[in-house]
Order: sequence, then C-alpha cells, then structure tokens
Amino acid sequence: LRWVPGHVDIVGNERSDEEAKAAARGLTSMDIVLPKAIRGQLPFSRSAARQRFNDGLKKRWKKLMEQSPRWQKLQRIDPTAPSNRFRKITSSL
Repeated sequence: LRWVPGHVDIVGNERSDEEAKAAARGLTSMDIVLPKAIRGQLPFSRSAARQRFNDGLKKRWKKLMEQSPRWQKLQRIDPTAPSNRFRKITSSL
C-alpha cells in the first residue's frame, strides 16, 4: 500500500479511486483475495462507539429543545444554543 497524490495523472490512480469509492459504499473484496491479516470484521472500537452514542444523544437533545415552547425565546437570548456549556450547566437540573 502506498500513498499517491490525488487528482494527478498517475497510471492506476483512477482505478484506485474507483476501488476506494466502492469500498466506501460497502462493496468489498472476497476474503480469498485478501491477505489473512485483513480478512473478516474490523475490531470493535469503544471510542468510536462512544462518540457515535454521544452524537446521537446530542441530536436527540437538540430536537427535544427545538420542540420546546421556550426555544424561540432562548434563541433570541443565545442563538448558539444549545451549546456544550449550556448542557453542562443544565445537566444537574
């Protein structure tokens, strides 16, 4: 595996770009053609799972806030709400 600059006329660069896009869409190589070290599922990442969970919580919290009758008033006071600081201040209420 070797890095090559993108958007430069390098032989095979377009092919590797197509392969990368296919992999991003979930289309993968058959296990038989892959080296044993990279066959199968990737290891579980606690950090990535925690980040995904927290992102989901923030989205749900923001959606609930936007449905609140106080949302418009809060936006006039602080248009950046809901900020992390606001969440920390109100978390114990």
